[in-house]
Amino acid sequence: MKTAPQKDRGTVLLTTLLIMTVMAAITVALMEDIQLAVKRTINVQAYSQADWQADGAEDFVVAYLKTDFAALLPEAKAALLQSRIPLVLPTPEGAISLTLKDASQCFNLNAVVSETGEKPGEARREFARIAQLLGLAENQATSLSNALVDWQDADQQQSTGGAEDGIYLRQNPPYRTADTSLRGPEELRALNGMDEELWELFRPFVCTGGPGNLPVINVNSISADRIIILAAALSGQISASEAVPAAEALLRDRPPTGYSSSDQIQQVLNATEIASLTDERVGVDVKSIFVEVVTEVGPAERVRTYRFDGVDDVPILTYRGWGRETFRPEIETQTESDSETEVDAR
Repeated sequence: MKTAPQKDRGTVLLTTLLIMTVMAAITVALMEDIQLAVKRTINVQAYSQADWQADGAEDFVVAYLKTDFAALLPEAKAALLQSRIPLVLPTPEGAISLTLKDASQCFNLNAVVSETGEKPGEARREFARIAQLLGLAENQATSLSNALVDWQDADQQQSTGGAEDGIYLRQNPPYRTADTSLRGPEELRALNGMDEELWELFRPFVCTGGPGNLPVINVNSISADRIIILAAALSGQISASEAVPAAEALLRDRPPTGYSSSDQIQQVLNATEIASLTDERVGVDVKSIFVEVVTEVGPAERVRTYRFDGVDDVPILTYRGWGRETFRPEIETQTESDSETEVDAR
């Protein structure tokens, strides 16, 4: 019997090894695809479940504001909003956390034009006073406030220093005014006369809510870093800078548990040297609320931000944002010193 030559046996061995190597590579590739598909399926299911829980959390927030939150005394509401401690609801595969913040601590950019098209002059002037406290000249602040009105109103009658379609169509690229309420504070960047440097100045102090809605500022929950919002609201017929001492007095004389009534606020204002100050824009009730909802399901996380107006009566959802970068006053503001500390720790 003839045997295969030695070189033929080597060829067969090499061919066998080559086939086995190819099959092993294919098997490894298939296993990687299977593992990726399994992870993808798990993530899709987790994010889908997180979305469902986020929808449910929105309904829970409405019920919470109508019942538990509404039953709290003004002092208790202020303490809850100042603490910024989230309400955590455990779930089988994660948790839902809700953080509340008083939405009266920022200026509602949509307050300058109402749903019926009216243009409340006081809201426009208050925005101009905020701009002046941020360092803008009076004429620049007035022009910017008029541009904000022109951006939202339905007509093409340009206000003094404002801007309508004729101005924006000459931009590169050209665009038109929205002729409706702002979808978010970041839309302020589209206004004529607004640049990135000014936007960074305004960003911590502005927000969006219902058209024509300028909620009374809750003096009990407002913090010292928002004093320009309080001063602009108090100023009335005087300059905003003249109202700053009164705003400082309200925060300085605020009882540890907060003011119990508007009468206490008026007593502090009466003690100031400026007789024209008014308490019509300040109080102790919570009218508007920001709620940040974070839902966690396994590896998935969803973040939504809501604004509810009319909290003291019937909460009305007037803003909904997705993600941690939704433009509203941050629930938790990180200072530069905090950032430097984190860098040093690394």
